[in-house]
Amino acid sequence: MNYIFNEIEKDIIQRLKNSEPKRIWTEFIKVIFEYEEYYVELECVPEIASSQNKTDEAMTVKVREFKNSYLPSKNAKVIVENKPINDIKSVRTLLYFTDSITEPTKVKKIDSKWNRMLSKIAGTSKSEIEKLLDGTTSSYHDEVICKPNSDEAKKVNGEFSNLMDVGIILELGEDYLPAFVQGNKYGFAHLERKTLLKSEELKKGLMEYELN
Repeated sequence: MNYIFNEIEKDIIQRLKNSEPKRIWTEFIKVIFEYEEYYVELECVPEIASSQNKTDEAMTVKVREFKNSYLPSKNAKVIVENKPINDIKSVRTLLYFTDSITEPTKVKKIDSKWNRMLSKIAGTSKSEIEKLLDGTTSSYHDEVICKPNSDEAKKVNGEFSNLMDVGIILELGEDYLPAFVQGNKYGFAHLERKTLLKSEELKKGLMEYELN
């Protein structure tokens, strides 16, 4: 699957450059750029991933502009205020899934681990957990992200890969705001911990991403 920004989204992002929003907010699954009479919203949206497992999801980002004033929710948090945006880069990655583990011995070992964990959480016996799981398909695989133009990307199974635009990076003076979904996780939880990064800090987190 390809989940990349369309022309409308690219235009909105381009217009953010050299602007000065009143505030930049986060609502965990959203980043909002508040202006006087409109606002721009980045929202983390789970999409169906090309994968061996139909329940796997690709965490993408939608960019929208709204022609009215922003009304923050009770959970909204200001992360930047009155700072001009000097530059913007779009962030792209390749999400792929490794081949499923189907070897009976390995599957049985993983099943046993999960059964013990579920049993402990639920306070039930292992046999009861096994009854709940009886008839389900045992299949395990890893999800991995990498740079789309890397040697690693050239070796992956295209049937189970997803090219995705996952957000943007803002340059705010000497600081950077990483407004992109990281590690195929849902939302922008990293902005709750630390909002602005210095150049060296930012580089450490970009090993699996391509900037455009």
